[in-house]
Amino acid sequence: MAEKVEGQKAEEVPIAGDPAALQAELEASRKQAEELLTRVQYFRAELENTRKRTERDMDQIVRYANEALVSRLLPILDDLDAAIASILGETGRGYALVRENLWRVLQEVDLEEIPTAGATFDPYLHECLHQVNDVGLPDGAIKEVIRKGYRFRMKVIRPSQVIVVRKEGENHG
Repeated sequence: MAEKVEGQKAEEVPIAGDPAALQAELEASRKQAEELLTRVQYFRAELENTRKRTERDMDQIVRYANEALVSRLLPILDDLDAAIASILGETGRGYALVRENLWRVLQEVDLEEIPTAGATFDPYLHECLHQVNDVGLPDGAIKEVIRKGYRFRMKVIRPSQVIVVRKEGENHG
């Protein structure tokens, strides 16, 4: 190869160094560049994984914080239900409106009541407080709800407390 040096005629100027050594140095530089590129790609992927993990962790923190808040509001909902049941007239209607507004807000954040009407006892959703014999209902049916149960984002945060029908004389277990 020839280079034009300033002030000289367009003659060939020899390149200093052994061509094989220069080729080896070029290959070493390429290899080092590839290694650096690989490391940059690794760090970029690691950064993306860290970002995703942080987002998941933050979502979980918010979910648990919301769950704790909703759990603390459930006794208030119970008290409103009891107050509405014991009061008649215009005052009772005021409590009913407050309860409806609270319930609407709780539903908007994914709280749902565990259905018990006509349901069969499910130990994952219900807590049996008492068993009774009732010839009019099938074995395992929920006869009465003592306290409503709730799920928050499909997780049971409070099971329904119920009285369950258990037929006398039948083998259970």
